[in-house]
Amino acid sequence: QLLDGPETGAMERFLGVNTQLGPEKEHADCLVAVYPGSHRENISLSSLPMVKAWTGTPNRLSREHREWPIIPEVVGSTPWPGGAAAKTSNFQNLSRVSEDRALSAHLLIRERRSAVAMDGRSSLGLEAFTRILGRLMPDRDHPVFCAVPGLNHVSIILFVHRVDGLAPGLYALIRHPDHEESLRGSFRADFSWTRPADCPDNLPLFTLSEGDFRETARQLSCGQAIAADGAFSLGMIARFDHAMSETGPGVYPRLFWESGLIGQMLYLEAEAAAVRGTGIGCFFDDEVHRVLGIDDHAWQSLYHFTVGGAVEDNRLQTTVAY
Repeated sequence: QLLDGPETGAMERFLGVNTQLGPEKEHADCLVAVYPGSHRENISLSSLPMVKAWTGTPNRLSREHREWPIIPEVVGSTPWPGGAAAKTSNFQNLSRVSEDRALSAHLLIRERRSAVAMDGRSSLGLEAFTRILGRLMPDRDHPVFCAVPGLNHVSIILFVHRVDGLAPGLYALIRHPDHEESLRGSFRADFSWTRPADCPDNLPLFTLSEGDFRETARQLSCGQAIAADGAFSLGMIARFDHAMSETGPGVYPRLFWESGLIGQMLYLEAEAAAVRGTGIGCFFDDEVHRVLGIDDHAWQSLYHFTVGGAVEDNRLQTTVAY
């Protein structure tokens, strides 16, 4: 159960990090109550025992630090306001992530790896591709997205390179019905917004522009070949102004929570499809906006990802843990 009620200051006092200073200061992100699945009593911070006094000193992580002043500035500018009701998350059905394919969720989770390079040759079948995208939709019973109810600010642009039965090009996956009108108004006027043939009717996938976007994808991701050499790559874009006006600056970290959940589903679904994925942390957000035609803060690029045939990394070894 996600405890949304306490604001950031209350959480930091409860966790005993409110007096920390310096580059190793810890920041409270959220409080989660974990209990047996049969338990359904809402828990609040006021119902938890408060620590009377904190003792000890946190271990020092490093003797050297590289200063990133923008990070504490952002943290200080985006506190969670609190006041929201507790939201119950349902994790009991995690084992059903892949039961319809007779796959073990536990095995997929343990074997999941990030690809260090893509082979530039492997393609993905249309059925596997649309299945992956379908698992990224925020259904209320989704075994991953139900972890944080109410995250519905992120949609996806896709650079399709090698998907059998689908023309290469730039596509959009609309993850919430309220997004489409806003995206159409923010994106370039010459995008086609057509529905690709042979895609499931219930998958809100739109063709924006057909063509070879491999070099565009590579350049947008800081020149990294993994963005061009996979079967497809994508960018997660957030409904930024709307989220800020609805919740305030405290929603900013949660836009990345939502992106992270999407990324984890991509990792697992890639493994289930016998390919591999990897997050792309370096990309030029302003250039992404330029390609799409975005000229304000209605939508903002947050994170990139790629899926395809991985080049085997011979440095990786598997050994018995104990």
